[in-house]
This record gives sequence, structure tokens and C-alpha cells, in this order.
Amino acid sequence: MKKILYTLLILIFSLEGIGQISYRTRYQKAIFLETFAVSPIFSLNMDHAVNRRMKSFTDIRYGIGFVPGSKNRDRFGWSDNGLSLPMSVTQNFLVNNLKRRIKQRVSLKCKSTPSKISVEWFAEVGAAYTPVFYGISEPRHNFSGIIGLRQQVVFDIPPKPKVVFLKVQYTPKYYKGSFSWNPITGSTNIFGMSLGFSI
Repeated sequence: MKKILYTLLILIFSLEGIGQISYRTRYQKAIFLETFAVSPIFSLNMDHAVNRRMKSFTDIRYGIGFVPGSKNRDRFGWSDNGLSLPMSVTQNFLVNNLKRRIKQRVSLKCKSTPSKISVEWFAEVGAAYTPVFYGISEPRHNFSGIIGLRQQVVFDIPPKPKVVFLKVQYTPKYYKGSFSWNPITGSTNIFGMSLGFSI
């Protein structure tokens, strides 16, 4: 029984070590700025990567944003400014060859100093909900789909590797039972971009 237990423990720790190499860029927490998309104008967000696997991970984000009001100025600035609370859940799927990259890093390590920078690309799909609260009007509730592309770059610098990521998203709005797929006839902020880093 003890031999079986020791064997299982060794196997678990071995898999954990492999996993650390396999998804170096799968950070646990990050901060990012987003323009347009589900913000819907501008927002600062917290990002949590969960369910981290070799070829995918689940991303949960929440944040706070600013929505400018009408162009009629009052003595305090823009009238009817809004506060948004963007929230989303997405699944991210690896699209570049991770195994080849790992083998290349290992082979380089045997010959010379390995590269300090690694890159991964992910396809992203999910959904978002963004309530927007205005000063002098009723709050709005925005629902959106998310289709995006994410690039993550890890800088392997001691004592802790840092990750920087860039996201480009297509976010069709859901309204009255259908999505506004057309960026011309639909919402003007149907596309968006984000830039963030791990913490």
C-alpha cells in the first residue's frame, strides 16, 4: 500500500512539473485595460485564469469603466456620465504548436542559453454582461458574445516570469432576441482591444 501511495505521489509531482513547462504563460491573475468591446468605451479590469490545461484555459474578468454622457456641458463637465461594470467568461484554445515550442526550448537549453521570451496564441470565445449606470437616466443592461484572438508573451526573468498579453475581440451585441453581427448597422463598439500584464 505504501509503495502504491509513493508511486502516486511521484506521478502527481511529475505531472505538475510537466504542467509548469507546458503552460508557462497561463498566469493566475492579471490586470488589463480595454477599449470598446464590452467596456463599452473604456475600462480597467481584473483577470483570472482558471481551469488551466495544456491546450486551453477558462478566463473570468470583471472591471469598472467610464461611459461619457451627452455633449451638452454643464458646469461640472459632461452631463449624464455613466459607470460600467463589465463582466465576462471566455474559453481560450491554443492555436500554435506548444509541443514543438517546448521541445525547442529544451533542446536549446542543452546547447546554449534558452530564449527568455515565449509566445502563445489563443482563440477566444465566450459571453459578457455589462450593466451601465447613468446619473440622470435609467441603467442599461448590455449582453454580448465574444470572439477573439489573444497573444500571450512570457518574459522569463527571475525571480518570477512576467506575462504580457494583447487581445483583439469581436463582440456582437445581443438585443431583442438577436445579435447585431454587422459593425455598420449594429453597435459602433462591436470591436475592441485589450492590453494587460500578470500580477
